[in-house]
Amino acid sequence: MDWIIPVRWLHVFAASAWFGEVVVINFILVPALTRFQGEARKQFLATVFPKVFRLASVLSGTTAITGGVLLWRYTGGSLSALGGSRWGTCLTIGACMGLVLTLFHFFMEDKLARRVGIGCPDTSMDTVNDVHAKLTLIPRLGLGVIATIFFLMMYAVRGA
Repeated sequence: MDWIIPVRWLHVFAASAWFGEVVVINFILVPALTRFQGEARKQFLATVFPKVFRLASVLSGTTAITGGVLLWRYTGGSLSALGGSRWGTCLTIGACMGLVLTLFHFFMEDKLARRVGIGCPDTSMDTVNDVHAKLTLIPRLGLGVIATIFFLMMYAVRGA
């Protein structure tokens, strides 16, 4: 069996799980967080979202690493193979967007998780409200980006 098949499956699985997680954040977790007030919001934020941020980082990192392996395998290490085709154009745009989103997960969401104060009772309500405000916008943008990446990659696969 060719070693690339399990890598491709892992890539698709991680990307799909990442997309699903962003959907859950947007349509379940953020609305639930909005319904909580005061100490309940603080507790929900401090217990649920750091785990969600970690999972997103693992899934995005797995997607990026396996995507890089697939890119190397299909281009033979020559990025010039991406030029001049629908496959290459869509793959390049999607990969760049995915890399930016992955870097966001590793750097910006980690800052948000630390601001929430994982299990820290000293987190101020101002900080909780600030993080909540960011969580009403950032996941929506992430959903738009990751949906675009998904459509670009599906389109690229059809042109290979």
